[in-house]
Amino acid sequence: MAKGLEPMPATDRHAARVAGLRRAVFDSPGACDPAERAAAASGDAVPPPLEAYVAKVRGAAYRITDADVAALKAAGCSEEKIFEVTVAAAVGTALRGLAAGLDAMRGGS
Repeated sequence: MAKGLEPMPATDRHAARVAGLRRAVFDSPGACDPAERAAAASGDAVPPPLEAYVAKVRGAAYRITDADVAALKAAGCSEEKIFEVTVAAAVGTALRGLAAGLDAMRGGS
């Protein structure tokens, strides 16, 4: 699993909530399979046409436009799949940031 996406130590006061979020985003049934959502979250390869979109969500989500979504729809992606991949990529980014912050607070690198 990619750094920052591993489960947090049980001593973390928000561990149960984070675990619930992980289950909801990465393990629940949906329009795309869990492996695709995990790849979007971790930065692993996702199938075209999602590559550029997922990279944009992970790196500059504020730059996503209606045109980005329309291009995915035109390529055959359903709104449900686009939503799930968007949430997975955003949650993956957030979890890496959370893990880095917690690590820094604990004196890690």
